[in-house]
Amino acid sequence: MRSLLALRSSCRRYHWIVALAVVALAPACKSTPTQRTRRVDRSVITRDQMLDGSYVTVYDAVAALRSNWLRARGPDSFVLPSIVWVYIDGTRAGDVEVLRNIQPKLVNAVRFYDGPTATGRWGVDNGAGVIHVSTWSDGAGGIPLPDSTRGVTKPVRDSSSKR
Repeated sequence: MRSLLALRSSCRRYHWIVALAVVALAPACKSTPTQRTRRVDRSVITRDQMLDGSYVTVYDAVAALRSNWLRARGPDSFVLPSIVWVYIDGTRAGDVEVLRNIQPKLVNAVRFYDGPTATGRWGVDNGAGVIHVSTWSDGAGGIPLPDSTRGVTKPVRDSSSKR
């Protein structure tokens, strides 16, 4: 009987050692990639992507990398056709032809907003989607912006003067 108990305790000890070895060696067996792969955001074109492709204009970059952004999608009518609008730093600049006048080196990123998102952000007439161009700074060279976005301040009234 005693030898049976000794055999049983040695089996338990063996099982614990094997279980401990499996737990200790499991992380070492995991294969790790040598390079981290970044997830690509299909709604953004970065400045680096445009410069790496040596594109002359932002329109060329969008046409080559994400050509579906340039076409209106969704229901259309003869009275009010769907237009993909271009916004530069939050201000409407025109349709997609505006992109032909912007150099990639002046742009930080170009992002596409689908119809529902664009409608929620900029209003009802943006149902076909919006291409939003963000520059390195408001009013970067070659990109006209309205006066309201250039930081024009209103003159301050002097409270000491009497009328």
